[in-house]
Amino acid sequence: MTLTTDAVCRSAVAADALDALTADPDKRELYRYDTYAREGLDSFAAMGALERSRGVTFVALKPDAVAGRRCRQLLDVLYEEGWFPLAATPVRFDPLLTRELWRYQFNAASQQRIAVVDHLLGSGPSLLVLLGDARRPAWMPASVRLTAAKGSADPEAARGRDLRTRIGRVNGLFNFMHTADDPADVVRELQLFSYQAGWQWCREALTSDGPGQPPEPGSGPAHDLLPQLEAAIPQHDLDLALSLRRLERGTDAWAELATTAAAPEHIGAWLAELARTPLPYGSARWDVLSVVTGWIDCNEPGVAPLLPTSSAAAWEPAAPGENPTAKEAERCLS
Repeated sequence: MTLTTDAVCRSAVAADALDALTADPDKRELYRYDTYAREGLDSFAAMGALERSRGVTFVALKPDAVAGRRCRQLLDVLYEEGWFPLAATPVRFDPLLTRELWRYQFNAASQQRIAVVDHLLGSGPSLLVLLGDARRPAWMPASVRLTAAKGSADPEAARGRDLRTRIGRVNGLFNFMHTADDPADVVRELQLFSYQAGWQWCREALTSDGPGQPPEPGSGPAHDLLPQLEAAIPQHDLDLALSLRRLERGTDAWAELATTAAAPEHIGAWLAELARTPLPYGSARWDVLSVVTGWIDCNEPGVAPLLPTSSAAAWEPAAPGENPTAKEAERCLS
């Protein structure tokens, strides 16, 4: 006998398990079938931290933030805007972590971006920082407020006061930071990081009853780890034009490209070299990365991510008499 589809249960996650963690109905459905979201829900529940997932968020300071020495500046700007570090740990991106972290967005990534991203994120340690939020409205999760404030990865979509603009975003890949879009992503993505970092680094902060106490500016667990990261990644200006000039003075394949293919229309030659030649060591590595990240197209034209970033407005409480589906409609149009 063949069972009908209606008779088969395909998720161990309850239909309403994500209702309080995301305002996106598509995400609620997809994450019921997502292994990391399921395990994350179990991990947070075991710690008694599911409610806490609305009051905390995280930022991952990527290797380009370390190379460009933007980490202290970013932490200071976050502090000014009400976010403060509760816990921190070094992490390293690998190709699998990258693809699973952005599983529902990577479908829109260009082949050029795919060719470059592992070289960038694999260029050294990143810093994962759990953040408290001293200024969030009661109805808005900390992750949603930070997502709205950080700004787009694309410089062309920059706003004057967004966080990435304030710290000097360079291009679509040199954007320095990754954050969770909403509490569902806090749960899912911290689970992904936990396979490498465990939970001990943030368990106390996640199981605390209160919002946590802001440390003094320029101090705390994240600042304490920065010397370790900066010792692993040389400081670099991340300047494309200066990088080309420095590469020209070399004697390797990158020097030849900097001499004969020093224009964006030759990005194919650079990516072909990247596929067959290891990046140089030290500062020259960041010279090459500055060139290729500056010239690639990051996204496939006309291809939308499976889960776009939803609007913070979708979390606003409905006014008396307002259609409760209005916020979801706004999300779809944003």
